[in-house]
Amino acid sequence: MALAKTQEKPYASTSSGITIRGVGIGILASALISAWITYARTGATTSDVNITHLPVSLFAIFILITSVNLFYRKYTNSKGLSPSEMLTVLAMCLVAAMIPARGLTGIWLGLMAAPYYRGTPENGWIEHVQPHLPDFLYPTNDGKQTTLLYEGLPAGAEIPWDVWAIPIFWWLTLILAGFSVCACIVVILRKQWIEHERLDYPLVAPITEMIEDMEDVQGTSKWPNLFKGRLFWTGFAIAFGIIGWNIVTYFVATWPRINVSPNGGLFYFARLFPPLLTHLNTYSIGFGYFVKLEILFSIWFFHFLLMSQIALIRKTGFQLGRMHSSGGGWGDPLIQWQSLGALFVFVGWGLWAARHHLAAVYKKAFRDDPNVDDSNEMFSYRTAVIGLVLGNLYIIAWLFQSGVEFRLMAITIPAGIFIYIALARFVCESGTLFLGLPVSPLDVSYQILGTETISARVLTASTTTHALRWMYFTPALSQGAKAGDRVRGSRKTLFWAILVGLLTALAINIIMVLYLGYSYGAFNFVEYPFHLYAPRRYDAIVAALKSPEPPSWERLALFAFGGLIMVTLTFLRYRLPWWPIHPVGFIVTTTSLLHEITALLVVWTFKAIVMRIGGVQLYRRFRPMFFGIIVGRSAGVLTSFLVDIIWFPGGGHWVHGWA
Repeated sequence: MALAKTQEKPYASTSSGITIRGVGIGILASALISAWITYARTGATTSDVNITHLPVSLFAIFILITSVNLFYRKYTNSKGLSPSEMLTVLAMCLVAAMIPARGLTGIWLGLMAAPYYRGTPENGWIEHVQPHLPDFLYPTNDGKQTTLLYEGLPAGAEIPWDVWAIPIFWWLTLILAGFSVCACIVVILRKQWIEHERLDYPLVAPITEMIEDMEDVQGTSKWPNLFKGRLFWTGFAIAFGIIGWNIVTYFVATWPRINVSPNGGLFYFARLFPPLLTHLNTYSIGFGYFVKLEILFSIWFFHFLLMSQIALIRKTGFQLGRMHSSGGGWGDPLIQWQSLGALFVFVGWGLWAARHHLAAVYKKAFRDDPNVDDSNEMFSYRTAVIGLVLGNLYIIAWLFQSGVEFRLMAITIPAGIFIYIALARFVCESGTLFLGLPVSPLDVSYQILGTETISARVLTASTTTHALRWMYFTPALSQGAKAGDRVRGSRKTLFWAILVGLLTALAINIIMVLYLGYSYGAFNFVEYPFHLYAPRRYDAIVAALKSPEPPSWERLALFAFGGLIMVTLTFLRYRLPWWPIHPVGFIVTTTSLLHEITALLVVWTFKAIVMRIGGVQLYRRFRPMFFGIIVGRSAGVLTSFLVDIIWFPGGGHWVHGWA
């Protein structure tokens, strides 16, 4: 059920646009977010604070800045930061938060650090991996550089920064090329998604509404309606109270703990069914209230439907090639490839629906059509098209130099663009926090070509370079573009502000990871991408070389089947006005979104009752309560982190993540 759009309030004439002050605050916020995320999983051993598409670390820091700004404006009669400046900070932080730990560099730095130090005759890395690693991308262990990273420097020794300089430089060029490609795609699609299709952007919509409500049309400061009132504090008390109550258990072992994952986090309906994850994540519940009812319904509907499909597959004993074990869970390739086919149809239909807009982009880029307006974009359509081409050309050259064949790139790069456009679209439309990919772009090429035709050098290069998700910026940039859409004046400098925030986050993260590793030993890190994901990539290379696979036509058949289902769902949605199911649920429900499925079911139930009883008016009355839940959750996570670094340094507590 679509809800009425929030009335956009015009800014006062005194409201400034992008300013040096706003960018400066954005740089500071980007640095704080990067430092918090990095230290949380390397030094403090606390929560996963950036595993969602709007990380709790970002939200907590941004709410802190907002609160200080509101108090400053209220008690000093000063203008403080304007809405446009706050939106600039938000756009910068959205991208910066994607950098550390599980976002990007946890995988990247782990890939560089692991192969020489952790290679042994038993795991096969010395024989199958190390001979094929380009020197310009990996620091060797000749002087025990990576050994000391994992085990810590002896007293008086200095960090060997120079050993990392060249590999980091070349990997950074790939990251920045990917960032540029993502930015160009976002510029090309922004008007279609925001102005023509009017997507809801549920993750940033309540934040931008709060920012715009900081002042009235005359420019007078006021406290935002979402950020005050009895219902707001009720929601805040619920979310913060759970974490605050559990913080007591840090000091009093006998204190009872509030469990937000009933039944141990797993519930089995019957034999052969995969488990339902029962995490009641208040962060998901808070944002879920701002998602359309039809999308919430579709997500849990397809989740249970596909659980039944998996049970049926297990009952029949059907197996999909040698790489499939029918006892697997959500990693079942049948479901993955079915969802991937639906994803490609979903994106293809979206591009077809945008054909008139894309034609206008072409006219502006190549003919400078005066009837096409691109003045509200971060840069011109011509720059976007040229940047898209040049960025991809650099990525192709970089991958080729690292050892990847053109035939692999001919599949992985277009597949990656399609998949990450879809991921951005899902985030902007469905507002789901925990959202991954059904299948990686690299796996698409492996299943089409077969690993039996790929050499050890190419397999090593492709697996390691594609593990770095250089297209991962697309969802964050898309949300940043939505935030920037309400920035007053020219937005041409917004891209450069975001880029500065990105570089700041990268610098902070790289320096902190290397410093903490050499100082205390990276073996003490609890960060999954650094400690486990990277070694698993190298194990996968060895496994593929020892047991090569032919092309999987079965998977491609499932791809086509999933596409056919999506064609049917899309047809029904556009032809039958009463059709209650949104096609996006069919694609996303078996990704990492499954961790918030119970939370979304709870919030769907509550919202459906509210809409049935009081309609849109009652729905709007409860919005401050759910915004308070989000604020309370983020405040609780920040409080727990501060308690840990003061009283439990190096031995913190996990209060936020998948649950």
